[in-house]
Amino acid sequence: MNKTDEQFIKVFGSIGIDKKEEKAPAKYNFAQERSDYLTPGCILAEIFADLENAGINCENCFDLDVCCTQKNIPAKRHYIDGETDGLKADWVGISYCNPPYNECDKWVKKAFAEFEKGVICVLLIPARPETKYWQQYLLKNGRAEVPYIDIKFLRKGLRFLNPDTHEEMGVFKNPLAIVIMNGMANACFELTED
Repeated sequence: MNKTDEQFIKVFGSIGIDKKEEKAPAKYNFAQERSDYLTPGCILAEIFADLENAGINCENCFDLDVCCTQKNIPAKRHYIDGETDGLKADWVGISYCNPPYNECDKWVKKAFAEFEKGVICVLLIPARPETKYWQQYLLKNGRAEVPYIDIKFLRKGLRFLNPDTHEEMGVFKNPLAIVIMNGMANACFELTED
């Protein structure tokens, strides 16, 4: 067992996420029939490593998953669809958001508002820098230079998990991005500027 496997088991073994064996690349056959596909464990491990590298200690657990249909993300609280509307409720601490991709603009706008209040927002969203919401909230003059917002572009070919079976779905053919909006650093910066 290599170090990555050991880390994965340490992080995700307690919440029932299984590491799948690497499969040969499949034809791009992802069909978006619904908007509640689950984030795979390999992406969560990457996000937690990115948070740690940014000096954000979350102990491999978010404070809040703001947009979910079930509790598959390690978080202290979950805004479950139909129970709590993450677009209207306040976000706290380190909040995770893998929104329905057909509504990304609303979720990025909400995340930016929470970031301005001091919340650390972690988003898994399609890499669409040509869109208005990317230009307005995540980029500055077309560049990823907004203070305290870190954008990591991922290769295309991610396999989301089926919410009913927790099995891998077909390959999602579009590239994604992990966006970390460090609201804590932003809030501290604003305080020192005054």
